[in-house]
Amino acid sequence: MTLYSDSEYPVRQEIDALHAVQLDQLADPGAWGTGRQRLAVAGECRRACYDAGILEEPEDAGPPSEIELPDAVRGMIRKLAVTPKDYLEESYREATAGGLSDEEYVEIVGIVSRLTDMDIFARGIGVPLRPLPAARDGLPTRVRPKTARKELAWVPTVPNHPEGGEDAAGMFGESYKPYIIRSLSLVPDEFRRHFELEETHYLSVRNVTTEDHRDYDGFTRAQVELVAGRVSALNECFY
Repeated sequence: MTLYSDSEYPVRQEIDALHAVQLDQLADPGAWGTGRQRLAVAGECRRACYDAGILEEPEDAGPPSEIELPDAVRGMIRKLAVTPKDYLEESYREATAGGLSDEEYVEIVGIVSRLTDMDIFARGIGVPLRPLPAARDGLPTRVRPKTARKELAWVPTVPNHPEGGEDAAGMFGESYKPYIIRSLSLVPDEFRRHFELEETHYLSVRNVTTEDHRDYDGFTRAQVELVAGRVSALNECFY
């Protein structure tokens, strides 16, 4: 049995396998949150979408969370999950004023964005949301990249190489990367997991500028970009 074996549409093996791994990883302690805290974030993300009519609650949603998230965290999660186009710097300031560190903030952004990605995928292929796992014990690593600093983004980021040193080389190589790629670099595990999703759903970043490159069957690169551009416009994507 695979994660999407109940889908009437064929799902690429790479997507099925990666979603299974990333859903399961939500149960692990992260860099700044325990497994229970991370799953509480995931649960709140889903509840926000149920309340907004974006997603339907499945019969089996997984074990309920026993953690009560602070109001500032709940508000941040709900806005990110439901109306991300309205998430402005003031929203970020409200979250940090509510007690979140920049590192905790980035980890939550990573969890919400990845889970939303996978849940909307499930909705798109007509299967119930996959149940969340049970939390696993352990403490957060609290690993912060040594080279991370305040640049032009709201949160500290790892600069491009060579300023970013080994942190930059290990995450995004020695070539220049814009903020849209480096945005989660304050929490390297979230950066890597987001990047895995992007490269599996879309294409490898090293091939983005190759106009005729394609990692998928059924669509030309031009058709993929047309769909992506239209969806981004409808969602009022900042970029």
